[in-house]
Amino acid sequence: MKILITGVGKTGKSTFRKKLVKNLLNSGQSTESYDCDYDRNYLPKSFSNDIIYIIEDVHGPTKNAVFPLEFFDMIFYIMPKWFTSLRFWVTQAIPWYKLGKFAWDADAGKYGEWKGTGKNNDIRNFFPIICEIFIELKNRNKWIKEDIAIIKKTTIKYVVVVPRKKGGKIIF
Repeated sequence: MKILITGVGKTGKSTFRKKLVKNLLNSGQSTESYDCDYDRNYLPKSFSNDIIYIIEDVHGPTKNAVFPLEFFDMIFYIMPKWFTSLRFWVTQAIPWYKLGKFAWDADAGKYGEWKGTGKNNDIRNFFPIICEIFIELKNRNKWIKEDIAIIKKTTIKYVVVVPRKKGGKIIF
C-alpha cells in the first residue's frame, strides 16, 4: 500500500507522518517512510505489496509532485485552521532566522536550495522571512481549494486531517 501525506506548507505533515509510521510499526506492519523534500534520492525503484509506504510530498496534488496521484492507494490531506497555520509559520520563523536559511525548495537547483544569506541571526533575512510567511498565508486558501479539487477528481480514498496546536504539541 502506498499512502500520500500532503497539504500546503507548515501544516504538520512530517509530525503526522512520524506518528502514523510509529502506530503502524507498533501494530506489526512493515512500513517505510519518505519525505520527498529530503529523501528523493532514497525512494525505492520498486515497491513491495508487503510494505506500507508512507510518502510525504507537499506537491502531492500538483504537477511538481514526485509521483502522480494515481500512484497512491490513499491520501491524507493535512489542513489546519488558519490560526494554527499562523502559529506553525511563526514557530518556524525563529529557527530560520537563527540559521540564516529559510524556505527550503526541493525543486530548486540540483538537490534543492534554501533562501537566505546562510549567516546566523542576519538581520537581512528578517524581512524576507516575514514576506515568505505573508505570501504563504495569503495564498493558503487558494492552494488548498486547488489541491482538494484535484484530489476529488480521482477515485483515491482521502481523509482531511485537521491538526491543532495545544500546549506546544500538535494534536491530530
